[in-house]
Amino acid sequence: MFIREKIKKVNGGKSYIQHQLIESIRTPSGPRQQIVLNLGQLSLPEEKWKTLANCIEGFLANQKTLFPQDPEIEAKARHYASQIRQERLDRAQERITGGESAGEEPAQYEHVNINSLITNDAKTVGAEHVAISQMNEYGFDKILQGLDFTDDQIAYSKMLIVGRMVHPGSERDTVRWLSETSGAGELLDSGVKLYDKALHRAAVLLWENHAAIEQELSKRAREIFSLKETVILYDLTNTYFEGSKRGSKVARRYKSKESRNDCPLITLSLTVDEEGFPKQSKVFEGNVSEPGTLKDILDGLKKEDGMFSNDRTIVMDAGIATEENIALIRKNGYKYVVVSRKKSFEDTFWPETDEEKIMLSDGKTTLGMKLVRTEEEAFLLCHSEAKEAKETKEKSILSLKEQRFEEALSAIKEGLEKPKRQKKI
Repeated sequence: MFIREKIKKVNGGKSYIQHQLIESIRTPSGPRQQIVLNLGQLSLPEEKWKTLANCIEGFLANQKTLFPQDPEIEAKARHYASQIRQERLDRAQERITGGESAGEEPAQYEHVNINSLITNDAKTVGAEHVAISQMNEYGFDKILQGLDFTDDQIAYSKMLIVGRMVHPGSERDTVRWLSETSGAGELLDSGVKLYDKALHRAAVLLWENHAAIEQELSKRAREIFSLKETVILYDLTNTYFEGSKRGSKVARRYKSKESRNDCPLITLSLTVDEEGFPKQSKVFEGNVSEPGTLKDILDGLKKEDGMFSNDRTIVMDAGIATEENIALIRKNGYKYVVVSRKKSFEDTFWPETDEEKIMLSDGKTTLGMKLVRTEEEAFLLCHSEAKEAKETKEKSILSLKEQRFEEALSAIKEGLEKPKRQKKI
C-alpha cells in the first residue's frame, strides 16, 4: 500500500488536495491499482506517508511492529484501519443480504474451525456493563441532572467512574483505555469526544458535589435493598503521592500504612453499614489525628436521622476508640462496639465464671469468651486456642534465645578471668 496525492479543480479555478490510500492488486489483465480509502487532506509531511501506509497495512494484517511507532502515526493508522474494516464488513453484509434478491448466485456455506479464528479490535464489556447497569438502577443521571450537570458532563462523569472502577489510572490513561480496550463508550452511546481535560473537569465537578451525590446514592440504596442501617462501621487509612505535592492543602508527611514514609500522604475515611454499603467518605490531611475525625462523621449521621432509625451501633477499632470519643458517641445517643485501648486488666476484673467456647466457621479454631457487665458497659474477653498455642511457641523461642544469650555472656565473663584468653573489648 502507498499514499497518493490528487489535486482536483472545480468550477472557478479553485483546487483542493485529496490523499488516497492505494493498493496494488493482480488481475487477469495484469497488475492494477485500486483505491482502498479516501483519507481527505493529510497534515503529515510527505516523507511520513509510506510509514503511515505500512502501519495501516500492519493493523489490517494483525501484525505487531518490532519497533515502536510515532504515536501520531500509530493513532491515525489505527483510525484508518478501523474505517477500512468497517467498509469491508458493510460490503460483505450487503452481498449476504442482497445477493439472492439481485439475481446473483445463492450464498454458499462451509464449516469453519473456530479455533483457527483470530479477532481484532475486540473490546471488554463485562465489568463495564455491570457498572453502567448499577448506575442506571440508582438513577445516577437524575442525581447529576438535579445538580445542574449538562448531558456531556454526565457522559464524561459516567465514563470516568467506570474507568476508576474497572481500570484505575490517570485521565490520559483512561482515555486510551476507553478508546482502545473498553466498550464502555459504545454501551453509553453518548457521542461525546474523548480527551483527558474533559475527564479532569468532570472529576472536579464530581468532587465539588460529592457530599450531595453520596447522600442521594445512600438514600437510593436504602430504598432498593431495604437496608436497616442499624450498624455503622467506621475506619480510616492513608495513601501516598509519589510527587512532592508542595501546593496541596491536605497532603502531609506522616506515618504511612503502606510503609512509604518518604512520601506526602492523605487520610481517607469510610463509613459503611452492616451490609457493606458506603454511607459517607471524607478526605483529611495526611497527618490528622485519627480519633479527632469521629466528630465529623457523627455530625454527618445526625443530618440523616430523619431518614431512618436513630438506634444505631458504631463499630470502631482501638485507634479511634479513645475515652473522649466513647463519651461523644454516648452524648449523641448511639451504641458502640469497640476494641478497648486498655492493654491489660486486673485479674480480679474477670470473675471466676464459666467460659463459653464456640467453633469458628473454619471448623478448626475454638474461641473462648468471658463476659463482664458494668453499670455502663459490657466487656467481652476473647481468646483462641490457636493464638494461645502460637504465643506459647513464640515465648519458648524467645526463652531459648535468652538462654543462649546468657550462656554466651557467661562464657565471655569466664574468658576474662582466665589467662591467655581474649581481653580486648
